[in-house]
Amino acid sequence: ATYGGTESVRDPGQLEAALFRPQSGYYADILAEAAALWESLSQNHPFVDGNKRTAFAAMYTFLSINGVELTANAEETWTFLSERYERHTLTFEMLDAWLRKNTRAS
Repeated sequence: ATYGGTESVRDPGQLEAALFRPQSGYYADILAEAAALWESLSQNHPFVDGNKRTAFAAMYTFLSINGVELTANAEETWTFLSERYERHTLTFEMLDAWLRKNTRAS
């Protein structure tokens, strides 16, 4: 593990559910799909460790593949995430709203 922690999938079913959630056809656009992926990977805890880091990396990659880039800098992003993770208040709605304010087509 490059960033520390244990390498292992804790729950393959939760991982699969998180990865398929954006493909459900329920979400209106790429930003909502990215928020769903981000929330599922960070909240379902499919991995033994690194769920939040993996969730962010997956969301970032998903957006990039789909021609969307983050406009928030690293400090703004860290502040947003750390405050919500500490308080356990991270929700799909918050993520979706944050992405709408902090992304643009690349």
